[in-house]
Amino acid sequence: MRWIVLVIVLLAACAPQPVVHQLGSQQVKELLDQKEAQGLFVLNVHTPYEGELEKTDAFIEDWEHIAAHIDQLPSDKKQPLLVYCRSGRMSTSAVEQLKALGYANIYHLEGGMRAYEESGQSGLLNYTGG
Repeated sequence: MRWIVLVIVLLAACAPQPVVHQLGSQQVKELLDQKEAQGLFVLNVHTPYEGELEKTDAFIEDWEHIAAHIDQLPSDKKQPLLVYCRSGRMSTSAVEQLKALGYANIYHLEGGMRAYEESGQSGLLNYTGG
């Protein structure tokens, strides 16, 4: 019996853990420039809508219940996924939910659209500030 428990513990420890890359605005701009080559999926979780990064693939305003919108997310849970909101608060919660859903390659825009705008990066559409 102890061997079975040991094997289960070892297998759980060896399972790939989700990776969350915390990125600044410049890094996100560079990632967006390589979106197609990387197969990147871009997700805005801010509510209400206050703008977006160019090349955004989906909007989930119900950021507290990401699992309810799984049909809007990539079916391949290893696909790179960039998550953002206005300030980073809502997207931080969304990232944790995506990890729990098994997404393994997550990029998060630290400071959200606000930080992106303040850094002077191009590619912010319809941003109303705040």
